[in-house]
Amino acid sequence: MKRYFTMSMTAFAFSILNVMTYFLLGLITGNTAFSGIFSITYPLQFAVYVLLSFFSSASNIRANKENNKDCVNTGMILGIIFGLLIFSLVGIFVEDYITFMNMDAKIYKIFTLMAIGQLFFSYVNNIITEKLYFENKDKPGNLCSIGFIILNLLSVTITALITKNQLIILIVNLSALFIYVCVWFGFNINKFKFAFNIIKNFKYESLNILGDLLMLVIYLVGFKIAFSFGEEYYIAITFINLTTDPLWDAVVVINRIAKIDISQSVYNYKKSLKNSAIITAFYIIIGLILFFSLFSLYHVVLKIGIIYLSIQIADLIINSVKANISTFLQLEYSATKSTIIHFSTKLIRIILSIAIFSPFNTDIAQIVGGAFGITLFLLLRFKNFKLNKEGSLERKVKLKTDISDNQEKPIS
Repeated sequence: MKRYFTMSMTAFAFSILNVMTYFLLGLITGNTAFSGIFSITYPLQFAVYVLLSFFSSASNIRANKENNKDCVNTGMILGIIFGLLIFSLVGIFVEDYITFMNMDAKIYKIFTLMAIGQLFFSYVNNIITEKLYFENKDKPGNLCSIGFIILNLLSVTITALITKNQLIILIVNLSALFIYVCVWFGFNINKFKFAFNIIKNFKYESLNILGDLLMLVIYLVGFKIAFSFGEEYYIAITFINLTTDPLWDAVVVINRIAKIDISQSVYNYKKSLKNSAIITAFYIIIGLILFFSLFSLYHVVLKIGIIYLSIQIADLIINSVKANISTFLQLEYSATKSTIIHFSTKLIRIILSIAIFSPFNTDIAQIVGGAFGITLFLLLRFKNFKLNKEGSLERKVKLKTDISDNQEKPIS
């Protein structure tokens, strides 16, 4: 349980400090509209998740399963190269991106560029911390994460207090982050032989890769529709994002710890479900406190805000179970079947997000997709696995022919 709290609190602190960066930026510059940049670049977070899953998480899982550390170092280098290419392209066409999101490019261009740069350096930082966590080096991993986001907050706010020149704020902020990640990267990269397998990396993380790609589409199109309903909904959506995004970042630890434990053959399903329920309840309480403490300050219409918040809480509860069972089935049963379910869930969310012409389109799609996904994952789990006395999942019947695309031996 201690590991859940330490890793999740690190992620929560990272996210809440990131939120504070945008909140304070709006206050210091005298234009609170700049706080909304968080929502403008929100879809791009999923591009980070896709890259991180494919180049970092999958490589670390392979390193543990195959006892080959070259996978990790190769993934780190390739991940940074591809990440730089993608975020550079977004930066070049930033005005088109802002316009697509129904916002004014003239007002938001410089700070949106800064946010894109922050996302890239955050991605590099996450590559480093992912490696540390998979090596059971939680303390330096936590230090690396917290140090990055504190530097991000201070470099933006202190510079903004000194000057209102947006370009200077951008240069100081991104220069500081560049130096920070270079130092950490230098300490965590080793000599290696090239070892990268596209098929294996995709297999281990296909569920998250495809899921996050679809999430990128969902929020690009869904927010574009939702923002068109007017300022009161734009404000409510932005506020809920600022309030609940740290919660979602914190509970990602459920999925991360499951991956680590499974790759090290120490996963206990019953214990993990219990820990996940406790950690989820803890962050839901924090979310409720944040919402009712700050909604009036942010001028959110209470009724609208509660609708958005209720859906997020419901999906957090669903996620506490789904994050465990989907990760287990992905790594220890069938990556193909798990990915199909996850892909179908996201596809439903895309269809509903586009088809429902409502300011609540993405949230309705989210809860329907979540309910659909957990139902299918649980059916697959109860059909093929049983819980043993130790709390671990094991196959109900040992088949002569492997029906999955993973190992056939009973799971302990």
